[in-house]
Amino acid sequence: MKHYKYIILSLLACTFCSCEDELKEEAALNVAVNSTENVSIVGDTVFVKKGTPMTFTMDGTPDFITFFSGEKGKQYIYKDRDQVDPADIVSSKLSFAVWYQYGNATTAADLLRMYISDTFPGMAKNNFKADSALVEQFKWNDLVDPATLPTAPSNAAKAVQVEVDLTPYLGKRVAIAARYQGHDNSAAQPRVNFVGMKIVNQMKDGTSSELYAMNFGFTPVNMMCHHNLSDQKNMTTNREYGTVTNNMSGIWNLTGAKSGDFFIHSSNGGTDLKYSWLVSDLILANACSPDAGASIKDLTGRLDTYTYTYNDLGVYKATFLATNSNYKAESRVVRELNIKVVE
Repeated sequence: MKHYKYIILSLLACTFCSCEDELKEEAALNVAVNSTENVSIVGDTVFVKKGTPMTFTMDGTPDFITFFSGEKGKQYIYKDRDQVDPADIVSSKLSFAVWYQYGNATTAADLLRMYISDTFPGMAKNNFKADSALVEQFKWNDLVDPATLPTAPSNAAKAVQVEVDLTPYLGKRVAIAARYQGHDNSAAQPRVNFVGMKIVNQMKDGTSSELYAMNFGFTPVNMMCHHNLSDQKNMTTNREYGTVTNNMSGIWNLTGAKSGDFFIHSSNGGTDLKYSWLVSDLILANACSPDAGASIKDLTGRLDTYTYTYNDLGVYKATFLATNSNYKAESRVVRELNIKVVE
């Protein structure tokens, strides 16, 4: 039978935003680690073998606990970060795949154009006449060489892979736009599928940050919204700037944008030609999504232990954020542990 001992770590703690007269109880939390044959402590560092579940024990009564493992995308120090210093970036690339579905080579010809600009002023989004004229008449730069875009419907396995160097745009606010314009309705006007659109910034320290299409603030400019097209008649609200969650012909569907996936649906042969733009907000190429922790405790119960497994070698700063709050005030305590994952 194995014998275990509890080693209480000396942890760095900090308390933020405390208001003694507003909270019944300030947040408090002590954290320890179970020592096993694969988990040990030397100085202020916990050594754990890769792939070994390690158990943290907790003493305290916070309302909420959030755990940041210290891995990529889960670092407490970056929980509020929304951009990366351009000086820290080695490369910045926009990548995505695009493919057409339905129709034929004739109806797919000149269907899609992709643009970028660091001088676009942005849309009002409440003046369709002005916005539609602006995006249509603005002098855009090609984001992608039109010759590299698909020329005929295919399938996801044959999607065109696109990678654009955004290094020249670091520190600048840019707009990215897609123009969908049908030119032939003798067959179906194709559905255009975008897959995995994101900006990836590689940093000098070897880490990277990602910003997916969901964060680009894409807004459709539905150029045909006032034409009362028969295959768009069920779109009864926000016809000018709206999206759909179904497959309405010629209207953008952004429901998958969290992972960088979105599309504009096809139209049957013989139906009116479709024309729509999709325009981003003014975004920083060096923008990034804040890191996120895992919520491991809420008001529904007590939490005495939490087990986590590190599967990759490296050094991590594991962080527990304990919070008590009400509608007037909040008390926070942060506990940090140095974790080194070894073979």
